[in-house]
Amino acid sequence: MWKVLIADDEPKIRRGLRSLLEKLDSSLEVVAEAEDGEAAYELALTTNPDILFIDIRMPFMDGLELIQRLSEYSNQWIIIIVTGHDEFDYARRAISLQVFEYLLKPVDPEVLKKTLDLAKQELSLRRETNRYISWARNQLEQNRDSLREAFLRDLVEGKLSRTDVGEGCRFLGIQFPQHPVILLVQVEERIMSVGTIQIGYRRLMMYAVKAVVEEFLGRGALVFIDGQENVVAITEGPEESLTARLPSLEAAIYEATHQRPLLVLVSGSPLERSFHSNGNGASSATLHGEDTYPYSQLQELYEEVQEELEKKLSTQPLVLLAQNYIERNYPYPELSLEETAQELEVSPGYLSRLLKRATGYSFVEYLCRVRIKHALQLMENPALKIYEIAEQVGYRSQHYFSRAFKQVLGISPIEYKNRGGSSRSVTTKEEPEV
Repeated sequence: MWKVLIADDEPKIRRGLRSLLEKLDSSLEVVAEAEDGEAAYELALTTNPDILFIDIRMPFMDGLELIQRLSEYSNQWIIIIVTGHDEFDYARRAISLQVFEYLLKPVDPEVLKKTLDLAKQELSLRRETNRYISWARNQLEQNRDSLREAFLRDLVEGKLSRTDVGEGCRFLGIQFPQHPVILLVQVEERIMSVGTIQIGYRRLMMYAVKAVVEEFLGRGALVFIDGQENVVAITEGPEESLTARLPSLEAAIYEATHQRPLLVLVSGSPLERSFHSNGNGASSATLHGEDTYPYSQLQELYEEVQEELEKKLSTQPLVLLAQNYIERNYPYPELSLEETAQELEVSPGYLSRLLKRATGYSFVEYLCRVRIKHALQLMENPALKIYEIAEQVGYRSQHYFSRAFKQVLGISPIEYKNRGGSSRSVTTKEEPEV
């Protein structure tokens, strides 16, 4: 049903128009009648009609003034003037007020019928449009984070024109910092799985890292996941203050994901501010304005942070070789940092730094964890004695083995066996925590 309001100071006209409307179209319902403009105004706000038939000459408030006041509201009603005054000035003002139709009394039923059909078509179109707009607005709110991520990803990869960037920033409410710093976080998961399980796990892990970085850097940071599944953050400098906080961020990421991240940080030079008048004679500072911000600098910083990442990753094969060598030779008590470094043809100090950065442990600590990891596997065999296990994993005496075991797990080997095993585990770069 379509709701109708009739405003006319003559009761006879109101009754006649109501009767004609009911006869011409059963989908219409007259929900209110008013004999003056003020009453019509109040009734329109309370009943919210779809179609309003309004006379021009009415007491207290004429029809054109009524229409002017009703136009201040966003209601999608249709207004049809029904008047006995065929004057050009009235018609001109009605057109300026975007009145749907201007009908003269007495109303021709055929003309009224055509007007009603057009009005209902317009109302249906408006309703459909409003539903679509509402749906689109809800979709936008639900997907705003995804849109921001896609926008930022395309921006740093140089896929957007300056116009696209400016419009995107306004649409998504994005403001870039004056002293931009780009932080890149790469995480290589230790859990070895295949198929959709691996894909799903990595996706969840990267969003967990993203959440940690967002919380750590605060609301002003622009954080997204790039095309290489790295978490990237554009935030305010200076670089020195962020560099000092990176160990805390690394610890927070490890606590949330049990993975050790690789962090790279680069910064650009501070951007100059420009000034413009706000229209009141005063000046306010803006960051080069939306149209003059040097977006190309963000692209350059992103390329630079990727280059730095590649430099760091170039050392990773060496770490893997060292880990593989330790895995093969841990049963030998004489295995040392110097021997491993000599095998890989690098200096012991360099290898020690690489291993520490990649795993979080020194050579001795890492070797200890590898040995204890294999000791736990051997302990599943109840026939093996503690001293036999110690010898098989590279310890010359049960005493040193017990001390190392307790340092890693917090309990002695005997206590561990008496408990029937523990849920605690030994962590190396390849092994997940249990």
